[in-house]
Amino acid sequence: MSGPKTRTGIAARYLAYWGFSFPPFGPDWVQDRFFQTATAEEALARVEFAVTRGYAAVLVSGPAGVGKSWFLRWMIEQWRSPRALGIYLSALGRSREIWLEELAVQLGVTRPPGPPGRLWRVISQHILAACLSDQPCVLAVDDASLAEPSLIHILWALTQLTAKGRHPTLVLAGRWENHLLSRGHFADWIDLRIPLEPWSEEDVIGFLCCRLQNAGRKPDEVFTPEAREAIARLTGGVPRDVNRLAEWCLVAAAGANVRPVDGEFVKEVYDEFYRHLDTEWETSKSVSAAP
Repeated sequence: MSGPKTRTGIAARYLAYWGFSFPPFGPDWVQDRFFQTATAEEALARVEFAVTRGYAAVLVSGPAGVGKSWFLRWMIEQWRSPRALGIYLSALGRSREIWLEELAVQLGVTRPPGPPGRLWRVISQHILAACLSDQPCVLAVDDASLAEPSLIHILWALTQLTAKGRHPTLVLAGRWENHLLSRGHFADWIDLRIPLEPWSEEDVIGFLCCRLQNAGRKPDEVFTPEAREAIARLTGGVPRDVNRLAEWCLVAAAGANVRPVDGEFVKEVYDEFYRHLDTEWETSKSVSAAP
């Protein structure tokens, strides 16, 4: 298997080779690419309960790549309507001031001249007005476990806004361990923790078949049953890895003129393009831990 020459050329070739109407797998967020597993449905039901019952903060947690960001985007799309306020923002790399400015844009609030405190007052008044009108207000905050301490205080302040006994519900996504949210008084205002788990083998196979059918091909024409099982086993059901390995297999098969992809070919692709990532990660951890 040779390395890439031009990204667009390879992408066009593999789409033409398989006869796809669009790329069925990949890293980019596409709403219909979110696969509604039983775990995701249960997580959404818990969020809906927290919002309708007036809880202030929910934390969606799970390992890297399990789909926390995709779940938040999918979840917020379920809430957005003329009768509900649904906002998605990321905390990654944002200072308190930048994050508030992005929130103001999402709310349609014009930033007033003067110090940052004025912007906070305008934002809080807008959210309180939504609460007074009995309008559900859901703020989805991605990468909350990477938020700066000053931004954590803003998130806490948002949960304290109350009008007519109602307040916005923050749905935070992040990793619970080793973070400010899990320690001290910050942990006290997390009303509910919702874990997201990797997909089961059945979920992985269902996702692969669904995406291939949506792209215009029969699943068995692309991946044999053994190949689908191999993808589930080698990725451990982590959605990010499922998407990545599936697409790499399709690209490699197009270059090698292989059709359909079988279990042995999946293993070859995994060994060449994927397994070394784990090895390099373990090596880097060992080097950084050395005295």
